[in-house]
Amino acid sequence: MHIFYSPHEIDQTVFRSCYQTLTHTHEADMSTANTSLCALILFTLTACGGGGGGDTTQTNVSNNTSTETSTDTSNDTTTNTSDNNAGNSGDNTSTDTSTDTTDTVQAEDTVTYQLTFTRTWEADNFPTNFPGNSHFSPLVGLTHNADGFIFKPDTSASAGMVSMAETGSKFQLKEEISAIQNAGNSNYLIDESGVSGSAKSVTFTFEASQAFSLLSVVSMVAPSPDWFIGLESLPLFTDNQWLESQTIQLKVYDAGSDSGTRFGSANQATNPADPIMLLTSDPADSDFSAGVHSDSGAYIGMIEIKLMQ
Repeated sequence: MHIFYSPHEIDQTVFRSCYQTLTHTHEADMSTANTSLCALILFTLTACGGGGGGDTTQTNVSNNTSTETSTDTSNDTTTNTSDNNAGNSGDNTSTDTSTDTTDTVQAEDTVTYQLTFTRTWEADNFPTNFPGNSHFSPLVGLTHNADGFIFKPDTSASAGMVSMAETGSKFQLKEEISAIQNAGNSNYLIDESGVSGSAKSVTFTFEASQAFSLLSVVSMVAPSPDWFIGLESLPLFTDNQWLESQTIQLKVYDAGSDSGTRFGSANQATNPADPIMLLTSDPADSDFSAGVHSDSGAYIGMIEIKLMQ
């Protein structure tokens, strides 16, 4: 029959055997080798905690397991969860939300602008043959798409543009703008007063939409053969943003329909007509070169545009 001892029982048995061997003198005939072996076992057991080795080992295992579990569960798991939450729920969610919000925010489809036209054409800065009754004719224009323009440099002027540039009348040009609107290329007509000799500026509002976000407006430089100022297809909406404000210095154009060289020249029809171009004249006739003062570079007027909030 085999007898099995638990680790605890083995430790106690060996301890008692070695103790008896070392302490009982009547067993002095034990060999020196046995005595040394028992002494070594006794020393080892004593150093490891004696008969409590099993409990200590169990306690250590229990403590180690508990500590590791606690560390893994409370620190690692909590930290990972916290990090993941911070990374996913916090940073990523915040970033995604911000990006999504930016992507989904759309600019208003229709807005209102204020436009102020100010004349800077005076006898002291444009003295050569400056006319006594200088003025600008009533302004006419439109908001439009790329196909709805009313003039372009280096192209022939329409009949309505010629009439406006030579006489200041806007009737025929307004009819042309109406046709542009009927074709689906414009949605707003600008029909405003001009700037008389005693006035310095005129201010008005107009509407623009994303579909028709280009601005064109013209006025005759009067008196003159066929000279005018104007904005040509100024973009108001780009990159999903409306233009907040802008100041545009105005140059003088020659409509190409009259060959007169001075402000008060008699009508001299140009046949065939020249394309629209910036005005350049003989210094003896006027001060203009490429649409501005030939010496100082001064402009004849300016337009300020501001988005209404």
